[in-house]
Amino acid sequence: MTNGRPSLRWSLDWKSALVMIVMLPVLISLGNWQLRRADEKAAILAAANALREKPPVSVLSVNDFPNYLPVWAEGEFDTERYWLLDNRIFQGRFGYEIIALLRLADGRDILVDRGWIAGDRDRSKLPEVAFPQGTVRVHGELYRGVGKQYSLGEEASGEWPRRQQWLELEDAVAEFPSLLPSILRLDERSPAALRVQRIVVNVTPQKHTGYAVQWFAMAFVLSIIFFLRNSNIAAVVRGRSQD
Repeated sequence: MTNGRPSLRWSLDWKSALVMIVMLPVLISLGNWQLRRADEKAAILAAANALREKPPVSVLSVNDFPNYLPVWAEGEFDTERYWLLDNRIFQGRFGYEIIALLRLADGRDILVDRGWIAGDRDRSKLPEVAFPQGTVRVHGELYRGVGKQYSLGEEASGEWPRRQQWLELEDAVAEFPSLLPSILRLDERSPAALRVQRIVVNVTPQKHTGYAVQWFAMAFVLSIIFFLRNSNIAAVVRGRSQD
């Protein structure tokens, strides 16, 4: 008696083979890239948390200005010259991020990110920003960004206060040579702090890992479809299940 089960046969479809050749390496590469990004974000978080555990030091004693180093600074705010970084959203509301100048005791200045303030629906009206009077001690962490986190927008002008999309630290130093090469981001409990929400990474390592799993899953599904289209493996499986 002959066995009626079908044997596995292969018939290559060049269209599906072309899709497989093009798409499979892309999907795997995207998955690996997301895993690398997850490792990078985990390293950034670990470094930031390690620095944040240190006690605050005077900004005047810092030499290398690493991101996330806790510092304190004492000086007087320039109440006339400051930046309003436009289109900043906080808890679903439109507003501005306030970057101010703080004159230190040794005559140098530092940019201070005071946080968020609500904007007016009438775009012609700028919000009134209150400043502490006299000498004040503020505390927070250093941050100069990665790449161009604070890059100058096209709206910059000679008038103060300046509303613009971005503020690049290097351009601010060119205008104010006495500036320290970093930005002091105020802690929410610091004097002069507005609404503060500090995010170390915009996408967590766990999300990057989740994205990687999705890309690898798509690669797996693509492989299954390719084998189903180019072979009779489905018939073979059905025949064995019937036996």
